[in-house]
Amino acid sequence: MAERRSRIQAPSRVLVIDDEPETAGILRAWFRDEAWDILWSPDGEEGLRVAAAEKPDLILLDLRMPGLDGLAVARGLKSNPETQSIPVILLSASKETKDKVEAFRAGVDDYVTKPFAAEEVDARIRAMLRKRDLYIQLDSAKQALQTTNRQLEEMLIVDEKTKLATFRHFQRRLSEEWLRAQRYGTPLSLVMLDLDDFKRLNDSLGHPAGDRALRECAALVMGGARQTDLPARYGGEEFAIILPHTDGEMAVRVADRIRRAVRENVFLENETPTRLTISAGTATYPSHPGVDSAESLLRAADRALLCAKQAGKDRVVSDDGTPPAQVIPFPKRSGV
Repeated sequence: MAERRSRIQAPSRVLVIDDEPETAGILRAWFRDEAWDILWSPDGEEGLRVAAAEKPDLILLDLRMPGLDGLAVARGLKSNPETQSIPVILLSASKETKDKVEAFRAGVDDYVTKPFAAEEVDARIRAMLRKRDLYIQLDSAKQALQTTNRQLEEMLIVDEKTKLATFRHFQRRLSEEWLRAQRYGTPLSLVMLDLDDFKRLNDSLGHPAGDRALRECAALVMGGARQTDLPARYGGEEFAIILPHTDGEMAVRVADRIRRAVRENVFLENETPTRLTISAGTATYPSHPGVDSAESLLRAADRALLCAKQAGKDRVVSDDGTPPAQVIPFPKRSGV
């Protein structure tokens, strides 16, 4: 007996729903040497309330009871999110196959015929609890896997350093938005941005300071983009923004808003206050015959960015004929 009862170490709570108290009495006597808690409800309605309130580890349910019978109770248990995962063993004097089939359709997990031997019920209870523990472990593993998958997905789409979209995610979204723009005849714009003379900051202040300045700039890019835009880190100190349903004029306005925000910002203010500027190039579909694919749109924006660099930096140049934004002189600030 001691060997039999040592197989489940943790105390268990069993709810007996039966209009006759003898079943609960038999179980209490059988498990008297173990720290098992045997609850008893004399009818189905009270059994449903106790199950929801107490969350037992397992339920022994009689089939024939006044009021709600065992099948109705089983359906109620399995339809309630708070009790649907509790294993249910149905007790019945019927050995008819149709009654067993109906019971399993109602959601019971096992079926025991009366009169029953305590040894058999003990074995079935323990087997059912082992299954429950296995299901709990599997569910926990499933949730852990889902969490890991979400983290991996985030790593694929969010750049760790800047918290903007990754280059890979940018490429995928650009292809999707290009197909959508072609299908519905809506404009699509792209902005390419590059911090001016960033290498000089890295060389003079070190890469850790450069990384912090890069994060500050990424925040300004994110803040200047609209809710419907996708700002991404294109590589190094270069950024890109996809602007769906956006014409060339609006793309220049968004780019210049970011350019002015970078120009007016004091980077590394608590360490070595530093000024930075950014250059931008924009391109829009449809604009000219040369922009006929997502790749050509990207090349056009990159070409405009190169023109902005060659024209003196700290400016926006558009590849679709929109006049470049006028450069605003540096505001003077003491100590910077």
